[in-house]
Amino acid sequence: MKTPFKLHNIIKRYGEREVLHIDQLSIPAGKIYTILGPNGSGKSTLLRIMALLLVNDEGQLEVLGEKVTWEKRQLLKLRRQMSMVTQTSFMFQGSVYYNVAYGMRVRKISSRKTRSRVGELLEMVGMSAYRDADARTLSGGERQKVALARALAVNPRVLFLDEPTSNIDVASAAEIEKYIRHINQEQQTTIIMVTHNLFQARRLADEILFINEGRIIEQGPGDSLFTQPQDERTAAFLRGETVY
Repeated sequence: MKTPFKLHNIIKRYGEREVLHIDQLSIPAGKIYTILGPNGSGKSTLLRIMALLLVNDEGQLEVLGEKVTWEKRQLLKLRRQMSMVTQTSFMFQGSVYYNVAYGMRVRKISSRKTRSRVGELLEMVGMSAYRDADARTLSGGERQKVALARALAVNPRVLFLDEPTSNIDVASAAEIEKYIRHINQEQQTTIIMVTHNLFQARRLADEILFINEGRIIEQGPGDSLFTQPQDERTAAFLRGETVY
């Protein structure tokens, strides 16, 4: 796969306040890419722009080899190749099976293929026993497992994760991390994750991007960025200090 994301002079404003200004950024294919930064640094804004859920005000965005024009037909085509799991994933009214199968049904995939794929995914995330349960009655950790299975059901080329384990118990978070590694290693899915959990970022990330006040401060391989940060603001953030 070619480089799935290229950003050039991407700017986003809310009113007169500039919340994101990315000069240049390329996201490599087939890696786990983690975005770190303090609250309000622009992490989720960057994620939502790349996921084509938020329109940038200036600059050129290239997604999956196409220059984004924000034309409706193009957006549908590109969005169908990506999935997202957020920190509080919404469950549709209905069973766990209904939720995981939703994207496949929208794409008019056959019932036979849908049953097979949903069964595989529920087994992978340890939720086979909950197949017929009402998805809205699940615990937080169980919901996140179902949300992950639902996101993967459509075989996305890119999976976005926005604080996917911030509101769940430690055991469930560890399982989610295991599935993230498995998806990346077995399917070569490009994963772009926002997290406040530094330990999680270090465990999972191939590449880390640290941003502050909407700008890229530093990026590089996970191990080297944690052990040898080149910018004092990065070092301060990793030490748990307030970054200005």
